[in-house]
Amino acid sequence: MKKPTILFLVLIMIYAALPALAQDKADWAFYGSVRMWTAWESVDEDTPPQLASKGATGAFFQYATTRSKAYTIGGTLHDDADLAWDIQANSRIGANVKWGNITGAFEYGASGGNPNLRLLYGAWNFGPGRLLIGQDYGSYDYRVSNVCGPGGVECNGIGLGSIYPGRAPQLKLIMGGFKFSLEATQVTATSYSVTTTRPITPQTSLLVSNETTPPAGSTFVETDWYLPRIAASYTFNAGPGQFFIGGQYNAYKEIFNVGGVERDNTVYGWTLGAGTKLSFGPFYANATVQYGQNPNNAGSGPATLYPSVQLYNPLTDNAENADYMSAQLILGFKVSDSITFEGGVIWQGGDGQSPQGGGFSVKQNTWAYYLQAAWSPAKNVFIIPEIGVIDYDKLRVQDLPDLNYGKTSWLGIKWQINF
Repeated sequence: MKKPTILFLVLIMIYAALPALAQDKADWAFYGSVRMWTAWESVDEDTPPQLASKGATGAFFQYATTRSKAYTIGGTLHDDADLAWDIQANSRIGANVKWGNITGAFEYGASGGNPNLRLLYGAWNFGPGRLLIGQDYGSYDYRVSNVCGPGGVECNGIGLGSIYPGRAPQLKLIMGGFKFSLEATQVTATSYSVTTTRPITPQTSLLVSNETTPPAGSTFVETDWYLPRIAASYTFNAGPGQFFIGGQYNAYKEIFNVGGVERDNTVYGWTLGAGTKLSFGPFYANATVQYGQNPNNAGSGPATLYPSVQLYNPLTDNAENADYMSAQLILGFKVSDSITFEGGVIWQGGDGQSPQGGGFSVKQNTWAYYLQAAWSPAKNVFIIPEIGVIDYDKLRVQDLPDLNYGKTSWLGIKWQINF
């Protein structure tokens, strides 16, 4: 057989094998999103320094970690305002991958200015549904607000009452609008101990403070996980809107040494929520509502108010749960494909009980308000001016004067370019 004929047959065989070879090659689609937050932020003097002092981590108030923080000079609280000019923690770069009936993704963010793993998962499409393994957003996730707020954190009202479980290692089953997942247990490090005090003055002493170390006479030993966090949700479309219903349950055990005797406490946290996104021509209205116990122990947000975790006193082996509710109402108007106006109000409410003998009840409500205008001057370019305020209101204490927690306000612009 002549060499040209052999070469022709080889080319035909290679051409015939190309579809099979193509199936063995994954399709990679890379993406990125850079986001900056530039704003003037202000915290007033009513915010206690224990919650928002210079260099503090903010304890249970997520938004106490903003650029501006209340501070003290000679024991007197002052206002503080400052300029924020930062890359947002939710800036990201990653890729979506497809290989036959297998898909996957990875994503890195810029939390603290350093790379951090946000997503890394693979999923198998088995026909009726998909099985996902790896780190992804939890099943109890339904965000309806675009607010960024002070610090330009994760946006979407996270920490202010949004239905948001964060990203966690998990096994997830997805069948249409139904999601069910077994997720890594979310442990709240500051929920296991409590110090209860009566204030000398409202500004110098927290009434109930969950600490990083247990009370004198007890020692924290370890945290045991014996169940994954369980979460499920269902999202469906009907008429002019989309509707969501879901919930999650989280539990873990904490071991203490009290006078040489082992003592354990089981921490429970759960939340149930519903939400909707409605469209009426250029107008839209979004809303969510949540109810639960110990939402910060469930990994819901976290909730930016004080009565949001289980309080436990290992000396008396007494635990008290915090009840929680939240609601959001978001209204928007799409002027054109490039300009949208949005505003909203978000409420959270919590109440709990001191775990000390003869303990007293505490209650708190927080409110957040914002207005923003989203402008897209070019494809994948977004400039979003925003103004807002978070009112931490008061900690209402049984048989004692209220403790004023003050306000945080901001006027800023979110800058975003997707690529």
